Amino acid sequence: MYSTILLATDGSEDSRAALDHAVEVAAATGASLHVVSVVETRTAYDNAIIDPEEVKENLRADAVEAVEAAAAVAAAEDVSCETTVEEGVPPEQVLEVAERVGADLVVVGATGRSGFKRLVLGSTAEQLLESSGTAPVVVVADE
Repeated sequence: MYSTILLATDGSEDSRAALDHAVEVAAATGASLHVVSVVETRTAYDNAIIDPEEVKENLRADAVEAVEAAAAVAAAEDVSCETTVEEGVPPEQVLEVAERVGADLVVVGATGRSGFKRLVLGSTAEQLLESSGTAPVVVVADE
């Protein structure tokens, strides 16, 4: 049914629920799991208040933590897993990675870490649903 599942994660509660779902599907189908976390690059900061490089480093550390946590969950279930951290616009990067790895299923949390960002930019999940033509997108919410 599925051979390659892509999970997009930011470490939020919904993305942890999406992780559980992706691992469950991968274990049931024998699919491999690819996990991506994207460091957002569209956010502007006032340089007099916040050092943009420090913010970027913190966001990268969060992304690395999210993919490492996902890899640990996959390993505990004997699911083959590869991870990557990308930089850019999350929906665009997730779609690019999905194409690159040949994903036949994309799993994402319903909402991410920032409700404000979701209102201003539109949610990554919504944009993936509108843009993904090559693979089904499953959106998972933490109950």
